[in-house]
Formats: sequence, structure tokens, C-alpha cells
Amino acid sequence: MSVTRRQILQGMGVMPLFNFNLAGFCNMPMAKDRALIVLWLDGGLTHLDTFDCKPEAPVDIRGDIKSKKTSVDGVFFAEQLPRLGKLMKKLTLFRSITHGEGVHDRASQYLLTGHRPSPVLSHPFLGAVHALGAKDSNMPALVAIPDAPTHGKQGFLAADKGPFEVGGEPGRPGFAVRNLKPRVSTKRTGLLRKIDALDGKPRSDSEKARDSFLDQARALSLDAEARAVFNLDKEKQQVRQRYGRHKMGQSCLLARRLVENGTKTVLIRDIGWDHHRDVKRALTYGFPGKYVLLDQSISALVDDLERRELSDKVLLVVASEFGRTPRLNPAGGRDHWPRSQVVLTFGAGMKRGVAIGSTDRRGEAPAEGAMSPADFHATIVAALGNDLEQSLHTADGRPIPVVERGGKPVREALR
Repeated sequence: MSVTRRQILQGMGVMPLFNFNLAGFCNMPMAKDRALIVLWLDGGLTHLDTFDCKPEAPVDIRGDIKSKKTSVDGVFFAEQLPRLGKLMKKLTLFRSITHGEGVHDRASQYLLTGHRPSPVLSHPFLGAVHALGAKDSNMPALVAIPDAPTHGKQGFLAADKGPFEVGGEPGRPGFAVRNLKPRVSTKRTGLLRKIDALDGKPRSDSEKARDSFLDQARALSLDAEARAVFNLDKEKQQVRQRYGRHKMGQSCLLARRLVENGTKTVLIRDIGWDHHRDVKRALTYGFPGKYVLLDQSISALVDDLERRELSDKVLLVVASEFGRTPRLNPAGGRDHWPRSQVVLTFGAGMKRGVAIGSTDRRGEAPAEGAMSPADFHATIVAALGNDLEQSLHTADGRPIPVVERGGKPVREALR
């Protein structure tokens, strides 16, 4: 009976730790000692019902969700976001991001990578690029909670630059990362290397990447302190309550634990933001509803980062693939609208209490300060202290700029 390499790896108990494809390599850029947390609202956040409300617009535009002034003049949030409204004086709000990609996959690719969708090249997630500057540590450089969307991965980079996906729901009792307990041994890994050496050929780039992944998995599983970072039971109950005992809140808490202990990038993915019907009910109904999730989770994370003196070391980005149509549809929902959208940020490298750009009175398009996803990407790269001129290389040696040509950082957002 023939045995495949995958079966051998599975028998070692290492393969389930990481998901990867074998492709590519890169030149690592140098970065400041800063970490990135991305809260990805998968589906398309409605800007008019959250962070870019238009209280003076007709009811068929503003809807029947009331808005309220924030702590920054001229900025209105939904009244169901009271904590964030008060915190706006510490946040940076981008209100004029615009592009032409109205399909989820293509829009997600543009926002997560900063590069226009390409049929021939899969660009890496901006957080995967930032994670290349991670110091040597047994902690994964890039972690996805609970998993990463298609374009939240390593793209053309080497396989070992992909995300460690924790799986499961941190908000559920008894949450634990799968396959994290040690199941590997020196004998098993030694056997694998002997099998690999049988063909007598030099190691290919893909094999080197796989070896690196296995080394990472073994180091993490054998490091009790690193494994403990993923254990939310180590936190005080009042801290867990402050974040909220739900998936988003506990994911944000886990993200804070990770960046505090050496992880370079954490991607939190929250699904269910594609509100084509009854947008008010979609945002308010639930246990808890989307409004409560956003308001409690983000405000707790911001407060915690400040309390732990991490606000100059960690950059938080709350983003989605596009906005929603200014006019409510007949079903009371909003459809895809890439012409205007919002992104909320806090922390390292960013000015506080600033609203960048604005949309017209109906929220249809930027009125001033229009910026592309490439411009926003360049702004994040600059805020994190990465090299705007840096290039990566595909598997065949083709240089690809980290910042898409034409993308320029918005200086008024940066400290």
C-alpha cells in the first residue's frame, strides 16, 4: 500500500495546525515594532447606518435609524453606538474611500491587499506583509480568528507566511484552539526528514516552506507559555465581561493577548454584514445584535490597549469590502455600493479625533478627500512604519511593489 506525504504529516499530528498552499518566496521588509489588528466585517458595512450618518437627508436615504453627534464636530454615528461616539475623539475615521468593485470577492481582494483584483496574481493580505517583520518567536506571526477570508492570506508569498487559523468561536464556553497540544516528537520529524532525503535532490522552495511550517508548528505546540496565550480563561472575569461574552468581544480580547505576546498581525473575521433586507432589524436584532457587538467589542479593545500602554504599538483597523446603497431598497435593506465606504482606525501612527474626507449630503460619493483602497493601504503601511518603496518577489522572481503604483499615504491621518 502506498502512503502519501500528506498522510505521513497527518500521522505526525502537525498538518492540522496550519492551512497552506506551496508557492512563492519573498524579500522580508523591515518594520517598526508595531502590531496590527484588523476587524474584518465580512459582507459590506452600511456606512449610512453606522459611522457616516446623514441626519438631514430624506428618510429614504437616512432610514429610520437615529443618529447622534460624536465627540468630534461634524461626525455622526448611529445612536446605538454610544461608546464609540464618545471615543471618536481618540479614533481616526476615513469617510471617503471609493472604488468600482461591487462584487464581494473582488472588493475584498482590493481592500485586504491594497491591489486591484488580478486574474493572474494573488496578492498577499496587507497584514501578511506586515507580519514578515516579526521577530523570532514561537508565537505565530499572523493569526486569523476564527479563520481568514480568501484574500486574507499569504497570496503569492511562501506557504509559511500564511495565517494560523484558530477555528471555533472564542465566545463559547470551553473554547480552545484545535490541535494545539503537543503531538509531535523528534523521532517523527526525524523520520520525515529521512524520507525527504531519499530522492537525493536539493530542497525546493516549496519544500523549504513546508519544513519551516512544520518547525513553527512543533515550536508552538511544545511551548507551554505560547499555548497559554490562546487560553482566555487566563483573563479575569470582569475583563471578559467588559469585552462581552460573545464571539466578537472574545475575539478582540484574544487579539489583544496575541499582539501583547509577540504576534505581529491578527485578523478577526465577523460574517453577516450583507444586509439586503430590513437593515434596521439586521443591525439591532440578535443575541446580541450587530450594533451591540461593534460598540462593546471595539470600545473595550480601545480602552484596554490604552490601559496597557499599547496604543502607540498596536494599530486597529475596522473595515469591510464596500459600503451600501444610499437609498433603501423596497425590502428596507441596502445593496452593494463601492462608491463610498468608511474605515475606522485607532492607535499606532494615526492622529486622534480626525475624520478624513467626507461624502455628499446623501452619502453617495466623496465630496472631498477621495481616496482609493491603494491610498488607504499606503496609509496603513506608513502608520506601521513599513517601507513604502519595498517590493516583494513572486516564486519566479518577479518584483511586486508592496504599495500599488499610484497609491499614496494620506498624510493628514498620520502622526
